[in-house]
Amino acid sequence: MPTDTVTDPDGIAPTRMRRQGVWSPIAPDVATVLGSLVAMQGQEFPYALWALAQRVRDEDRPDREKLLALFDRGDILRTHVLRTTWHVVLPRDARWLLRLTTPRLRRQTAFYDRQLGLDRAELDRAQRVLAAEVAGGRHRTRRQLAAALTDAGIEATGQRLGHLMMHAEFDEVLISGAMSGRQQTYAAFDERVPAESVAFDAEDALADLARRYVASRAPVTAKDFASWASLTVGQARAGLEAAGCEGEELDGTVVFHPPGDRPGRPGGRRPRGSRPGPRADLLQGYDELIMSYSESRGRLTAGAGTLPVLDRTSYLHAVLIDGTLAGHWRHRLDAGTAVVQVQPIRTWSAAEHAAVSAAVAGYGRYLGCPTSLE
Repeated sequence: MPTDTVTDPDGIAPTRMRRQGVWSPIAPDVATVLGSLVAMQGQEFPYALWALAQRVRDEDRPDREKLLALFDRGDILRTHVLRTTWHVVLPRDARWLLRLTTPRLRRQTAFYDRQLGLDRAELDRAQRVLAAEVAGGRHRTRRQLAAALTDAGIEATGQRLGHLMMHAEFDEVLISGAMSGRQQTYAAFDERVPAESVAFDAEDALADLARRYVASRAPVTAKDFASWASLTVGQARAGLEAAGCEGEELDGTVVFHPPGDRPGRPGGRRPRGSRPGPRADLLQGYDELIMSYSESRGRLTAGAGTLPVLDRTSYLHAVLIDGTLAGHWRHRLDAGTAVVQVQPIRTWSAAEHAAVSAAVAGYGRYLGCPTSLE
């Protein structure tokens, strides 16, 4: 394995680590974190909760049980938005985000919908059944909803069921409900999401999304924003302009910063107030530090712009050292204990090993059980 230290002369990696709140978190609670980031990819649900907790300041950081309680209460919601995958969002952001991004998501799923026989009439028929099942505060598992659809004569298996459920989210019929044991449930959208206070305006929504995306993730490119929110590059540029975001050329690419904030300078390698030595972070494989960038993802992976999630392995998650990919990890839960197993992609120094051990200890505090490094 190579031993060369990865350099970041423009300071982009540490700038992003701080903007996203992983280094020196300042947010006092989960709602502030999620409100800043707008949405966080969440198909790996337990790890998405860890990503939220990482960004809350140490003295206020919730453990896993507290986060699950917030989710059960509906303070955090999970739905398909921005891209055709799960994201966690705040209730106040769910409706306008869906209305802004769903038209393009429908176009992305149209081919498969036709293959599955899901025209508008079939979707409407299914959604009447689903709405009746979750009415009155009832939360239903996917299996329960599939049974109800089947009883109504609607085929609801495999990929067809997945698309039926996703369209019910797009159409503001269903959204996440409270956990039922280890199973997630669906609830009535309007019972978990507040009604609009003002009429939806697509241009205003796009500008607000651009402003919040850049404020929490800069420096970014227009293509980064477009990929993250399933926009055309033209839409992304229009949103960035409407939000007043400022661009500068960096290594032949235009990157954007919040209005009045154009660092364009080395951001330093050290989170404020940290002790000397390397800093290690255990990120979930679909953390926003990974998924928020497409064109400029190479800053995280030391040059390669590919998604740093290993194929055909359970080592899904990313070990970062000083903000740059240095390995992968997974965890194994046993009776009352956890083991974090790591696969370095280069040789780690003794100081880097110690930093990873410290990160594992922090993860153990979140899990609420003794956690060791393997």
